[in-house]
Amino acid sequence: MQHNPALDGLRALSVLAVVFFHCNVPGAGGGFAGLDMFFVISGYLITSMLAGEYRHGGGIEVGRFYARRALRLYPTLLLMLAAYIGLAPLVWPTENRWMMASLSAFYVMDYAMAFMTTLPPTVAHTWSLGVEEKFYLLWPLLLPVLLRTRRPVAWLLAAFIVLTTWRCFVAFNWRWQQAYFSFDTRMTGILLGAIAALARPRMSGLSLAVACAALAFAVALPFMPSLPFHRNTEAVTLSITLAELCAFVLVCHAAQRPTGGVIASRPMVYIGRLSYGIFIWHFPLVFTLRTLETPTWITLACAIGFSFPMAAICLHLVDMPIKRWRERTWTPARQGSAT
Repeated sequence: MQHNPALDGLRALSVLAVVFFHCNVPGAGGGFAGLDMFFVISGYLITSMLAGEYRHGGGIEVGRFYARRALRLYPTLLLMLAAYIGLAPLVWPTENRWMMASLSAFYVMDYAMAFMTTLPPTVAHTWSLGVEEKFYLLWPLLLPVLLRTRRPVAWLLAAFIVLTTWRCFVAFNWRWQQAYFSFDTRMTGILLGAIAALARPRMSGLSLAVACAALAFAVALPFMPSLPFHRNTEAVTLSITLAELCAFVLVCHAAQRPTGGVIASRPMVYIGRLSYGIFIWHFPLVFTLRTLETPTWITLACAIGFSFPMAAICLHLVDMPIKRWRERTWTPARQGSAT
């Protein structure tokens, strides 16, 4: 796949929304919508890559895909968890650090957060990685079956409707945590990204404007108490669905114009490249400062001042060397096996 700067820009907006939300910045009470943007982008990118491999190579190298994902995602996560385990006896002495690190490392924090009500939140932000990792495990196995059907997009759309209905059912009948954190209730955004990758719909300027306005509404929704919803129930029903649909439009528009607009500017693209590391590193510090009742703007400044450099260190000193090693050792092997 060719690099798409606009998608990196969308990643930048997503991670900034999440950081602002976690820091309790006024006006960012719906910033959790940034995660929905991440899910749609992931669904789009992974489906585009796998579908291209399937159509041009005659199949999907599942083991190779798993290894690529592990080399991309695990090093930064394991570094953060190692720091957490080392600091926990001093900073978070009451936490079961080995259990929390294990839940994160094995990507099961999503269901732990959904069903275990007493977990400390210090590294619980890794629940979203659990959602994405289950998608990475299942999708290379399911996508070839889907692509053999006559209408793969129709099947995905039906799955999106069914699972959105399921999330609303869970939210209204059980605990909101089960609807918010679980893979089976949060994979809807990933499915929309997959639909965008396979259907490639073209979005007009009017569609983009409506999506931006609706996304602003979704971000502001927690501040609208006149709506006849409980805040948490509303967050996992109306807000998530709005954010996913808006992200779908924005991702489709970015696919049409990969180098256009401010979103594809160099600063936004670079923040987008750092987004995974920023997400991984910011929350333990933010949570600690919030428990100390640190003023919002100091918390935000500390979060940015810490997570951005740590993300840059991980990108340039860990991720990029691993990527160069992989390109040197894997690509020639693959070309040799094909000749």
